[in-house]
Amino acid sequence: MLSLTMQLRRGRIVAVCAALGLSAAAAGCGSSSSSSSSTASAAATVGTSSSSTSSGVTYAKAQVAKYSNLLTTFSPPGPPLHGLKAKLSGKTVWYIPVFLQAPIFTADAKDIAQPLALAGATVHICDAGSNPSQATSCIEEAVKSNAAAIVTDAMNDSFASSAYAAAVAAKIPVVATDNDNSVGFPKSPLLTTVSIGTPQDARLAADWIIANSNGKADVVYAADNSDDGVIEAAATKDEFAKYCPGCKYAAVSFGDLTVQNLATAISSAMDREPNINYVDGGYDAPSGIYALQGAKTVTGRHFTYITSTGQPPGLERVAAGQQAADPGLDTDDAMWNTADALFRILTAAKPIASYQPALRIFTHSNVPSNTKDASAYASGQWYTNGAFKAMYQKLWGL
Repeated sequence: MLSLTMQLRRGRIVAVCAALGLSAAAAGCGSSSSSSSSTASAAATVGTSSSSTSSGVTYAKAQVAKYSNLLTTFSPPGPPLHGLKAKLSGKTVWYIPVFLQAPIFTADAKDIAQPLALAGATVHICDAGSNPSQATSCIEEAVKSNAAAIVTDAMNDSFASSAYAAAVAAKIPVVATDNDNSVGFPKSPLLTTVSIGTPQDARLAADWIIANSNGKADVVYAADNSDDGVIEAAATKDEFAKYCPGCKYAAVSFGDLTVQNLATAISSAMDREPNINYVDGGYDAPSGIYALQGAKTVTGRHFTYITSTGQPPGLERVAAGQQAADPGLDTDDAMWNTADALFRILTAAKPIASYQPALRIFTHSNVPSNTKDASAYASGQWYTNGAFKAMYQKLWGL
């Protein structure tokens, strides 16, 4: 989420807020099942057969190979669109991130402005400040100003439920991006949710562990108990269950405001289970920092360390040899996908069920040389060659 560089997507930002000592309460900075830290333990060995282990390892290795390279080809997600400039030229779209100070949202704000500018629109930013009341106020102000559209980022319906409903009632198109939980949102052709691929990112981390261990890992996973964290933890557990019958998996949960306790939870789990040899710290920061600290306090233990989100803190550890791998996804590509979702609402086109995220997994063999450059991360250059922009301009007729 970071040098305090992000998370978040929705649980990631929860961790950012916790690290900064902010209050948290919903999808991006909160909305957790509990604000207290707990050690949950879902240790389980899945399956037995050597043939199923072999097929799972083969699958995992294929996934790692597939996502190890820069993404350079992109396919249109749907039919071409027409008349966008007539819908948006000279108008204003409100962008409302859950917590603008987190680097991912600072980058998203710049990235969403690019495709909207092509259609002649300007962007007005209103920071929800990790506060549901402030988020509601932002959406209400957008409605009062007769915004051409509203894009929220990492805010599920419960974060500003009445405001979402009011925007739809006012016939203002709404895209809730960075959202893997569509529960509660108004059912309307004027509103859509967009996933940027965090469950897939979590699965890719599990795939790397399966491939690296040849299906014999004993894993402890740091599970954020926010809404998005629950989704990612479920995806991680499911990936091991499907593809690693020879693996043993356990999770320790951490609360939004008590992420610092994760270090003790990880070390305690490793003390209880002396065969743990893989530690998945969840997000690059800050949970990844605390998980690594905890694992390193267990003396005499060899373990392989991994986190997710592909941001500077994790990649710096990969480059320094402190971490083996770090899967992540391109936020620049994600914002252009978000713009496409909005444009389809505006032109009454059929919505896209899901967009293909630009995923990439980094190891010491392909980690970029400029891992400390936050602007390089924000530009998406670590993930793609940017060819999706030309594809989208042609698709939109802009």
